[in-house]
Amino acid sequence: MSRKEAILEAARELFNETGTQSATTNHIAKAMGISPGNLHYHYKNREEIVRLLYIKMREETTPPIELLPKCIADLHEHEKVLIEIRWKYRFFFKEMLSLFARDAELEDLYIKDNIRHRRRIRQVMNNLIINKEITITDEEDIDFLVDSISLAWQFYSSFLHTIGEELNASSVHDVIKYTTAAMRPYLTKSTKTIK
Repeated sequence: MSRKEAILEAARELFNETGTQSATTNHIAKAMGISPGNLHYHYKNREEIVRLLYIKMREETTPPIELLPKCIADLHEHEKVLIEIRWKYRFFFKEMLSLFARDAELEDLYIKDNIRHRRRIRQVMNNLIINKEITITDEEDIDFLVDSISLAWQFYSSFLHTIGEELNASSVHDVIKYTTAAMRPYLTKSTKTIK
């Protein structure tokens, strides 16, 4: 692992433990056992580090279109992989809106990615329709389902926080219950038994 990669990894771990607001570049340098100047040789500020961590997360959570799930069973497996990656970068979803307030470039990047991500969720729904895994014909209903799934994935961490629940490695998996519940009315007879 290169020094630059090691700094990103140390920052990710620190952000997950303490939050980005409490973890300055000096804290990251100390966790690495390097001088602040050495860190700044590689990264100019904390916002650049957060942005690069976001890009790494996006790369890990974005398979090629042809590999998107085509059946409910594959979708559940895909969701399990996504959850592990999102747990790895949990600071981002916990602090997303405040991160955007501090970094307009990150916000712009995320908005563009999120629009593309919405299209990818729509593609998964289309795959499930084509393969008779779900039955849904109304375009507005498809859009509502796509948005419900997107909302659950993006804001589940914040939701748990607002009801006084702890987000941990176990509770993070519960987001699948929400996406499954959103899809339940549209499941075909052959898929109703898949959990």
